[in-house]
Amino acid sequence: MRTVFHKLKIAKAALMVAVSALLFSCSSFLEPSQDLIQDRDDHYQNLDQVRRGVIGAYAGLQDLVEELVVLGDLRADLMTTTRNYDAFLEEIELHNVSADNPYIDARPYYDIILNCNDILDNMAKAKADPQMTELQYNGLEAEVKTLRAWVYLQLARTYRKVPVVKESLNGTFGDYDPPVYGMVDMVNWLIQEMNEAIEQPVPDWRVFQKEKDKDPKEVSQPWRLTRISRKALLGELYLESGNYMRASELFYDAIISGGTGKDDLTLKCSEASGSDWRKFWEVVSIGDHVSKVEHLTAIPFSRSQHQRNGLMSLFSNNPVHSYVLKPTELAVQAWESQPRDGSSGVLFTGDFTRGLNKSYARIGIDTLVYKYMLGKSPTRNQNDAVYCIYRAADLHLLYAEAINLAGDSDKALDVINEKLDGSPKTAGVRGRVGLKGVNLQNIQDRYPEMSARKDLVEMAILEERALEFAYEGRRWNDLVRFATRSNRLTWFAETVARKFKETDPEKYKSVKNLLKDKDNWRYEMPRKTLDL
Repeated sequence: MRTVFHKLKIAKAALMVAVSALLFSCSSFLEPSQDLIQDRDDHYQNLDQVRRGVIGAYAGLQDLVEELVVLGDLRADLMTTTRNYDAFLEEIELHNVSADNPYIDARPYYDIILNCNDILDNMAKAKADPQMTELQYNGLEAEVKTLRAWVYLQLARTYRKVPVVKESLNGTFGDYDPPVYGMVDMVNWLIQEMNEAIEQPVPDWRVFQKEKDKDPKEVSQPWRLTRISRKALLGELYLESGNYMRASELFYDAIISGGTGKDDLTLKCSEASGSDWRKFWEVVSIGDHVSKVEHLTAIPFSRSQHQRNGLMSLFSNNPVHSYVLKPTELAVQAWESQPRDGSSGVLFTGDFTRGLNKSYARIGIDTLVYKYMLGKSPTRNQNDAVYCIYRAADLHLLYAEAINLAGDSDKALDVINEKLDGSPKTAGVRGRVGLKGVNLQNIQDRYPEMSARKDLVEMAILEERALEFAYEGRRWNDLVRFATRSNRLTWFAETVARKFKETDPEKYKSVKNLLKDKDNWRYEMPRKTLDL
């Protein structure tokens, strides 16, 4: 069924290649090189231009980070607004959003999509370049389709209906009538796209560099850690579609192949990675230990190149920042209630590795989201915190979710508590940060209506994801996925609204009533975002 916005108005399509037209240097990721701006007729004439165009398209991900975090956490139970009033953020939190709210603007997503389409529609010209082998061409094409697929999945998670533009709109003016997909149709299409892309080679960007251009900086060039993981993305799509065994296979393979093998420490949630938990947002570099043990897909920001994410301003109570968002007390209590085993065998309370002064902090009278605030003086760091799209703990818990739903709850519980099957050097997501294993009886005591082991393990995974990924933009989608699968609408509404229960009964009642209706879980896409 078509929505009221089914015809898009194409008024400025000729400008939509702005990002990919601004081709980027591979030696300093996302660093613009002004002399590389080219006329449209000169686009994608050779291998190097295509490669740079792909990196240019990826650069658009930087513009999505603030929106991903706000929509992913403020709509849920772990984040709330502060005393510093912001009408648009309050709309998001109360699930009563106006059409001009900037946080539901889809245009940055479509900028990336249209750039991807432009590359796909024009890169065949580069086949005339002797350096553009068939393997290189297929690999680059798959990279672009993977980026586009990931962006479309985020749109489908946010909006009820999403116009799907599959071609370049350059030269197109007037009305344009693309197909419009809901979540189910979107996932089905993207699975087809990604099953084709996953069969193609992954480009080795180093082979594109000329010998004379190589220098020591290239060793740490983070492009490999910035591209979207095809296996992780396809695993997410199969998880959404209900093919849990295939999803588990893909997540497991992404963990193993994302490192260098089953017995190394990379992407394995080992005790070594747990000790570096606080540093996961500091560095994205191929040669850096932190990136090796945790990063699979991360978006870096370079202050020296004036690339800033807006998270510091949202979360910091430094007078130069706005401090408009903070952790809820529910989130703080969840960290503080975690049992930890000390080396002496004495039981402590508090998730010290991920909680206080890690995920959150108390500074003066304020509670702060802290994981993106690097070091003792964040304003003096050379780079802003990276934003992780996929990291090791995410893959482990997604694998646990999928394998539990596929019927192996014991294996899923092992991933949380102590090990990944077949990889002896792992310590489990909780084990790597020194926490006692999950006690399913405690979960059943809190949810007496749950009796099946599979349901209790699923709740354990959901709670662990909250502890691990708070303020990384995942919480809302996790809750929606769980509630949709189990049809627990009242539970979902109560879980989200409970942050208001003690402080504002009217907001608690209003939000709870709104969210009992699935139609209120996603937005209608504002018309303004579609006047391309």
